Amino acid sequence: QWNPAIKPEYKVGWDAGIDLTAFRNRLRLGVTYYEQTSKDLILPVSVSAASGFNFSWQNAGEMVNKGIEIELGATIVKSDNFSFDVDVNFAKNKNEVITLGGIDTYLLGQAGFSAQTHATPGQAYGAITGFAYQRNDDGEIIFNNGLPQYEKTRSVLGNVTPDWTGGLNLSFKYKNFDLGTLIDAKVGGDVYSMTYAWGRYAGTLSETLYGRETGVVGDGVMSDGSGGWVTNNVTVSAEDFNHGAFNPSNATESAIFDGTFVKLRQLSLGYSLPKKLLEGTFIQDFKFSIVSRNLAILYKNVPHIDPETGYSNQNGQ
Repeated sequence: QWNPAIKPEYKVGWDAGIDLTAFRNRLRLGVTYYEQTSKDLILPVSVSAASGFNFSWQNAGEMVNKGIEIELGATIVKSDNFSFDVDVNFAKNKNEVITLGGIDTYLLGQAGFSAQTHATPGQAYGAITGFAYQRNDDGEIIFNNGLPQYEKTRSVLGNVTPDWTGGLNLSFKYKNFDLGTLIDAKVGGDVYSMTYAWGRYAGTLSETLYGRETGVVGDGVMSDGSGGWVTNNVTVSAEDFNHGAFNPSNATESAIFDGTFVKLRQLSLGYSLPKKLLEGTFIQDFKFSIVSRNLAILYKNVPHIDPETGYSNQNGQ
């Protein structure tokens, strides 16, 4: 039900920063700290079915972001015909959902059958929930008949929010030519990979080749029949193991990975026409550039996919 009394969302906050330069601008430093509160976030709040509706859009949410951004640049070499600059940036943001107007948790999106993303008071926006491995007191995965066991109730298994992001920009200039390259990174944050879950379940990934001839013995423990645990030693077929360990319906934790990556984000080559060629024209500057983006993933932890891509990026809005 649309609420005629709904108000616009708004943000309040402050930031403070400092910019420093030295050695005739060959060394540059910028630091900014900020705190920002988003209020009156618009959410669908459940209402009595007697009203004829299941939910009503209301101003019910509040979320806080605090963070720091740092930029450091240096001109390493500078002459009449050649220069070399290095610029580094770093950003870290701490996010917390303060309130959802009495809602315990708000579903942001669904990935496949078992993984979900949530906004929950007291946690960072984008918690990943699903079904975790059953573990003993020592944290070892519990097996039964050769297959890992999963909890029957949901728990938080990760969060999409990265620990920090950063980038490195290298710029070269020789006479009228310039070359630039940008490398950026996201460190931390988690990814649920449906590609991995379905690929293991269906036997289409290279990881499923293991044990096809000999069977698979999972790494974990099983009951000793007396209330204790012994190392799992039950061999099951590769098909049965992958079906049981990576079932997208109830085996969420097996497909969650660290979303850290480092990418060669951009490479550009440019040429500026000499000023003499533009004299007497209405053109002051003219530059040709060739730019390529998203050229390579230099490092990642999640297999088979680009950590930035996704089957779904729903956030419920």
